[in-house]
Amino acid sequence: MSIRFYMKANSSTIIREKNLRLQRSSLFFMLLGILYILLAINPVLSFLQPSAGKKLSVMVSLYGQSSLSFRRLSSRMAEAADKTSSRRRPNNNNNVIHRPVDPQSMIQHPDQLDEKASQLVEWFSSKRNVFCLTGAGLSTDSGIPDYRGHKGSYHVGHKPIIHQQFIDSSHQRRRYWGRSMVGWKTFDQAKPNKGHYSLAALERMGCLGVNMEDKVDFYDDLDRDEFLFTSGQRRLTVLTQNVDSLHDRAGSKDVLAIHGGNKIVRCMKCGHRMPRNDYQEQLEEINRDWLKEHLYRLEEEDKESSKRRQQQNQLRPDGDAQLMKANYDEVHLPLCPCCQDGFFKPDVVFFGDTVPKHRVRICQQAVENCDGILVIGSSLAVHSAFRHVRAASQKGVSVAILNVGETRAEAEGLEGLVKIEAPIGDTLERCVGMMGGAL
Repeated sequence: MSIRFYMKANSSTIIREKNLRLQRSSLFFMLLGILYILLAINPVLSFLQPSAGKKLSVMVSLYGQSSLSFRRLSSRMAEAADKTSSRRRPNNNNNVIHRPVDPQSMIQHPDQLDEKASQLVEWFSSKRNVFCLTGAGLSTDSGIPDYRGHKGSYHVGHKPIIHQQFIDSSHQRRRYWGRSMVGWKTFDQAKPNKGHYSLAALERMGCLGVNMEDKVDFYDDLDRDEFLFTSGQRRLTVLTQNVDSLHDRAGSKDVLAIHGGNKIVRCMKCGHRMPRNDYQEQLEEINRDWLKEHLYRLEEEDKESSKRRQQQNQLRPDGDAQLMKANYDEVHLPLCPCCQDGFFKPDVVFFGDTVPKHRVRICQQAVENCDGILVIGSSLAVHSAFRHVRAASQKGVSVAILNVGETRAEAEGLEGLVKIEAPIGDTLERCVGMMGGAL
């Protein structure tokens, strides 16, 4: 009896010990699994979330552009960014946008303007191959707002259209073209200002321009036949982020619009191109009642409150106007006359789209051949432009910036910068005069 009891008790003890060992083993393997998962996802977390120590708040004000708070990219993200040339919209969740000062308020006496212009003249004196990179801040004196400036469109809640939204959504296309139909005439009638004419004068004087050997890679696939008729040489004077064509109207000859231009629309199916004004006529013809109704509504709102109308129908940097109350489903869009099926898009690089490779190659060659880059009216917040300034700085090229407020170039600590903070048009006009030229 006692032996049987002992054996039974001993058996229970053995079972408990086995169960305990199983529990410990299960806990061990569970912890091992958790550790494996953490190790597996750690590279992803480090890629998506830059360390807190790398956060960098930078005030980015430019002539007509606002302050931004940039989050410095991790080294892995920066390497990835170098491999693309997309036009990115700033992340509103990470940006703190402040209204910058009015550039005109910075000059209290004419001598101050002379001093600023003299700095630019001195910088030019040692340069022989310079090209100019311009941003939206240059065109604000022409009545075209910028995104981040003293009167920038971001301050009234403007959100530019995203490329994929336009491509994927018929509603977004109707919305864009409805707004553009209202804002186009004002945008198209804008005139060059003193800044544009000054850059054209500097080109004629031989102070701006970089020569390079022409290459077939510098041409779009649709335009490669033009290479057969070139002289074998190419020159770049102005690289602009703007889509308003005001440099061309001012007389600048060798201009590259890195983001394209609003003067042309292109079918997204067959590639057929046509003038924007011709497309505008078609839009107005088939949307006559819609356009009449909304223009009348804006006039009525104007009678009630001019401030309210300014908010409702404000011209945007890309040529459209904001309409707070509009039924875009009633907007009709002309089909492509060639393929009878495709829809048109302005021949510009929307945010989220990619800069054509042939334009990127021209910029890269210009950086290789230049000994100076003059940045005007740009915060350099957009990577498609900033990447070329950074590349120039890394190879020892001097960069001058005519801009009110800090830019991304300063935020990233680029070397060889000459910073001039003053109103753009007045400073460039004075600079041309000091160098013996005229507008």
